[in-house]
Amino acid sequence: MDAGSATYLEENIGGVLAKALAEMAVVQPKDGVDFLAKWLKSYSEQEEAKIIRDEEEKALADERALTRTKLEEKEKVRQQKLSEQQSLESMYNGILDKFSSSETSFEETFWKELVDVAQSASGASAVYLGVVEQGEEGMDPPGKYISYEVASKGSEWMTEKMLIEGTGVTWGAVTENPPEENFQEMCLWKPPSVEPAPVEPVDGEEPPPEKPANPYYPVKVDCVTDVPAMHYFEMTRLGGYLAIPLMYQSYYTGEAYAEAKTYEEEKKAEAKRRADEEAARLAAIEAGETPEGEAPPEPAEPPEEKPLVMTGKEIKMVLCLDTLGSNTFFSESKVMQVLELVKACGQCKSQTEFKQVDAQVLQVIDEDAKVAVEEQIVNAVTAIDEKMTETIEKEEADCPDEKKDVLQKKFAFLKAVEAAKELTNVIESMKTWVWVTPEVLSVFAAACFIAGFSKEDVYPRRKTVLAWEKLKMIAEKPMELLTKLEKVEFEGPKKGLKPEHKLAFITPMSAPAEMDEEKAKEISPGFMLIFRVIQAALAYRNADLEMRKAEWTKQMAEKEAAGEEYAGPAIPALEELDDDFA
Repeated sequence: MDAGSATYLEENIGGVLAKALAEMAVVQPKDGVDFLAKWLKSYSEQEEAKIIRDEEEKALADERALTRTKLEEKEKVRQQKLSEQQSLESMYNGILDKFSSSETSFEETFWKELVDVAQSASGASAVYLGVVEQGEEGMDPPGKYISYEVASKGSEWMTEKMLIEGTGVTWGAVTENPPEENFQEMCLWKPPSVEPAPVEPVDGEEPPPEKPANPYYPVKVDCVTDVPAMHYFEMTRLGGYLAIPLMYQSYYTGEAYAEAKTYEEEKKAEAKRRADEEAARLAAIEAGETPEGEAPPEPAEPPEEKPLVMTGKEIKMVLCLDTLGSNTFFSESKVMQVLELVKACGQCKSQTEFKQVDAQVLQVIDEDAKVAVEEQIVNAVTAIDEKMTETIEKEEADCPDEKKDVLQKKFAFLKAVEAAKELTNVIESMKTWVWVTPEVLSVFAAACFIAGFSKEDVYPRRKTVLAWEKLKMIAEKPMELLTKLEKVEFEGPKKGLKPEHKLAFITPMSAPAEMDEEKAKEISPGFMLIFRVIQAALAYRNADLEMRKAEWTKQMAEKEAAGEEYAGPAIPALEELDDDFA
């Protein structure tokens, strides 16, 4: 036997045969061959059983590990869902608490927060917030429409859309006191309510007043394809639709401002009267004017303070949600959550406006602060005059007579701009204002047009009426306007001007209703600074126009005097030289 064969036998059966022969030597059977055969058979069966047992145990261990992994994954998903639910509840309760707090001051970013949280809380595919607007004559559309102002991520294109009155089912949500028999036709949904037990009136007393009915109801559609009246801004998909009315009282009106001003002025006058009476009472006591034996008079009890009441204007908005593309609908519990959120948001907005109007009035009637600011303006103007005197005198000495008026108007403009830049904090005091008169709006718009802003920059979307929300940018960032005005070329010809940039358009806007510097100062020292800049800018431009018109008139006179012998260059018509001559 060769070495290879010996190695093979040793590795494959050597060990087993050694065990078999060792046991055989102990037992010493009569038939050694039979014993060896049976031993090897028994050994083989035991080894096979062990392999099967090991495989079964491994399979069982693998199955247990797989089951444990699945349970762990399931628990992980459950924990993730629970965490998401808790996060969602925390987000919802957080914004609800914020809206419900009397300390919260509403900000424009809250509209987007409302949209985002409503989407998360309801599981909507898209959410968009619209406001009911009244179209203007000559504009498209002329009647009422819903303008979508804020939309959830992925649906921003909705902010370019509008819904004409009478189109679709959304208008049902902003219809006041709809007849109950029309609820089904209008797809209106009445929220469930728990009615309190009726209170029996006591004998001789009037019964308690009935609880007023909710004047607005949400529109709820479980499957949009079941409602033929549905309006689609793009291709329809299966899903549900919800329109929640958001109504609030706005106090950004002249009527509310006047009521607040009257209230605060009367309150201020009453406080002064009481202070004067108290001072007189103390003076009388000190002078010994109290009759002998009588106690000094006690101070008068303060009268009960009446609450401030302002007349609000109802603003109609609607929060729209859809599940298009998911073939799902909004459960009643989700609708109630969104309803509660929307109601709190509207109340927060209304309360904030009420406080803001009153705060503006208190700022305006603060005479001590106004006197201090006016003194600050006088000091700043005096300092600027002294600083620029030498430069002005030098340039005037070298300036031809026909251009001296232009030069004087130029420096008057530069002084006005420099004073406004020096006192931007005074202008910025108006950034907290929430309502101004049409005259203030007109002057601010004129300032924007002189600086080169377009109508789209100045007027609200789809509107021809000015709004403070759009023009407040001047009070918020006055330096941007003043920097633009400094860069404007007021001298020389201007061609290709837009209609709103022409002097004929701007001049009436710059001084509406006989507005002058004294009236501007009464409104606000900050407004007076802007008004002064605008008037100086227009005076500068007009002086240049007058000078160039005089030159043109002189040239025309020379041409007429020369008659046919005139050999000079052609003189164009005045309106061809400059758009501001037209």
